[in-house]
Amino acid sequence: MNARRMRWLLSVLIAGTATLLVGVAPGFAQSALDIMKKQRELLRVRDEEETQQMTLVNKNGETKQRKVVRYTVTSPDDLSKTLVRFLAPRDVENSGLLIWEAKDGDDSQWLYLPATKKAKRIASSAKKNRFMGTDLAFEDLRPESIGVHSYKLLGSESVDGQDCWVIEATPATEKQAAESGYSKRKLWIRKDNYWAVKREYYDKREKLEKVQTDRKLKQIKGTIWRADEVEMQDVQNGTRTIVTIERRVQEQGLKDSFFTETELARGGS
Repeated sequence: MNARRMRWLLSVLIAGTATLLVGVAPGFAQSALDIMKKQRELLRVRDEEETQQMTLVNKNGETKQRKVVRYTVTSPDDLSKTLVRFLAPRDVENSGLLIWEAKDGDDSQWLYLPATKKAKRIASSAKKNRFMGTDLAFEDLRPESIGVHSYKLLGSESVDGQDCWVIEATPATEKQAAESGYSKRKLWIRKDNYWAVKREYYDKREKLEKVQTDRKLKQIKGTIWRADEVEMQDVQNGTRTIVTIERRVQEQGLKDSFFTETELARGGS
């Protein structure tokens, strides 16, 4: 075999090997948007129910306890509906929130307070407000709106010994920029299971406002992972909200018809 023929075969072999590596190496040559889409694909379930204990910590270290149940269902068109209902204490019992995800990112949200006896729709401009005295805004409770955000891969960092992608998310539309309380977010997504273990939220002045940390990760089944503890810290006000999972059930057959304004208000009947 002459030298020219040998060089040609070697170039074909190298090209084929590179193609194979792209197909099998986790995260190889993925864009930030690819990673966000893959995260959504791997972590979603048909339906889920969680009982959560919320601990609200003020800047003096004083705490309040709240207990909620959270139901979620994903429809065949890959859009979710979520119903959150407060179980305790008495002053917030039966209050609730209903969220319908929309493809264009303009999710519908309704808040039910027993004192008013009806569900009130949350205006898009009000989704930046805090939810029931917690450090979570209404917009923090909805699914990641891939269609109305732009994503940029900043690099890789280690979080608690786990290699993570660092992704910057910014509003992709003027409407999203106007309605969101954030100028940008940074997400640390583990490369092995695609779970976002850390999030930073920046206010309109691009100053760090809040940091969310997900802990006690658990593999539920296959590619499905969940965090049994989530802390949202407001670094500007010195307050924290810690959510711990007491009970979790998946794939129990929740119906889409359960996620309605009528059902939301029924909690207070």
